[in-house]
Amino acid sequence: MLQILAHAGEAPIVPPPSLSRTLDRQSQKDTVSQLLPSRTVVFLEGFARSPCYRVVDGCVATYQTLSDGRRQVIDLAGPGRIVGLGAGDRNRHSAETLGFSRLEVVVEPLAARDLEVALTETLARSQALAMLLGRKTAPERVASAILDLAGQFGRPARHKRRGTVTFHLYPTRTDLADWLGLTVETVSRCFTRLKKAGLIDIQHNDLVTLLEPARLALVAAGDCALS
Repeated sequence: MLQILAHAGEAPIVPPPSLSRTLDRQSQKDTVSQLLPSRTVVFLEGFARSPCYRVVDGCVATYQTLSDGRRQVIDLAGPGRIVGLGAGDRNRHSAETLGFSRLEVVVEPLAARDLEVALTETLARSQALAMLLGRKTAPERVASAILDLAGQFGRPARHKRRGTVTFHLYPTRTDLADWLGLTVETVSRCFTRLKKAGLIDIQHNDLVTLLEPARLALVAAGDCALS
């Protein structure tokens, strides 16, 4: 059953029986997919376990929330990534689209090899987030995030410098702050410093171009301090 179609702040909407039967019949023949608007809740933490979803296009944020509303973004998943993996009969985290996104239900159980790859990637990204939150400085965190997003969403940029990469910045500064364990103001200041250093360019606040990827990687690794 497709357990999406709710906007942020609302409980997931379970399709009516007629639609559920249609989706069940459809899932027996092909992959069920749906185009969802920005800020649509895919599934909610603590609710009955949802299916796994593959991101076809767009971006999905997974996150956990404290009782007082504070949020920790666990991951930002782009095309080809799977969200909803886990054990137990309840969702361990929530998921929400950032921008228009197309998701497809993973109808059949993943093959052993595909499951191993997906779980290995999830573990590696969780370990990287732990290192980022525990040891990296604010500029290192933001540089790491930009490189990660460029890897998932980047395409060659039309720029006079060869090798430049550009990507659409799906997360807002607030999303990034919740992902990186920083304040919104700190995230904005780091973007400004990276731009002034000639490492990135930002247009219309949501189109980022990596002008010096190698130097940006040095900043992310802590091997090059920003002036």
